[in-house]
Amino acid sequence: MAERARYVVVRDGVWRQYYWRWGAPSFGLDILEGPDAFSRFVAGRQEEGPGDWMDDVQCEAAAVVDHDARVLLLFTWHLESWDERSVMFEVLARTWPGWRVRWAYDGLEDIVAHVGVQRELVRSELATRGGHVPFDPADVDEPDFTLAVTVAYRDGTQGHLVAGENVADVLGHGPEVVRQLLPGSRARTAPRIPYGGVHIDVPAREVSAWTYGNFLGGAAAGRPPGWDGWRWTCWFDAYNKQQEASGGAILFPAPLRAAGVRAWLEQLDEHHPPGAPGAEQRRELRDVLTQLSTTLHDSP
Repeated sequence: MAERARYVVVRDGVWRQYYWRWGAPSFGLDILEGPDAFSRFVAGRQEEGPGDWMDDVQCEAAAVVDHDARVLLLFTWHLESWDERSVMFEVLARTWPGWRVRWAYDGLEDIVAHVGVQRELVRSELATRGGHVPFDPADVDEPDFTLAVTVAYRDGTQGHLVAGENVADVLGHGPEVVRQLLPGSRARTAPRIPYGGVHIDVPAREVSAWTYGNFLGGAAAGRPPGWDGWRWTCWFDAYNKQQEASGGAILFPAPLRAAGVRAWLEQLDEHHPPGAPGAEQRRELRDVLTQLSTTLHDSP
């Protein structure tokens, strides 16, 4: 099964897009090396026509490298924790100096919108159809497939941890989602920071959400489908806002940034072990990660 990545390069007012069928798993390591190395990497990929796009569930990672504006816009599904993603931005700040680095919270929709292509061109049916099944309780060993849902009622707030791949799995139900939450998913604490969360204030008719991945259906850019008449707030990756809004109905643990650094070093060792052909090209990235590993220490 393909794990597809897209790369868009903007230079001198012209944009070109490239594709690699197997690019998503190594996307993070490829882009962490910096603009020069990444540009050489992208130049060796398959070039696609300006109208040849896939939809938002077929593309697992993508980036816009805008040399004119010095903007790097990116997303990838291949991050297993909030901590990994947080460390990614720390490394990018060092390896892409002088660039504005932004996360594409609406995934491929944000990528195409940056170059003037309509978002709807890449929006899949999966991203817009409503939910229809109850949620299973989350598996505590799968934080990247866990969503936190908090619901404020007049008499108090409930916290739930449910299994899901994307925040759209919750938002797609619309306000009826509160009737789909099962007693078995009730939770007060999360063992790890989950993939995302949704807070629903029933009396105020307000819904808010965050994710360390991306939304399907264009929720970050506008209102998610099915919530007409409700006030919508995108919290982007600010998981702490759900904790605050719920009054502590759900509690998240402290970030494990040192663990995030170790995860990146493990990936580097797996894909480019020291002494292997091509490993020297990753020496600067390894040095940056090693330096971070000496400064970050997670609390027990």
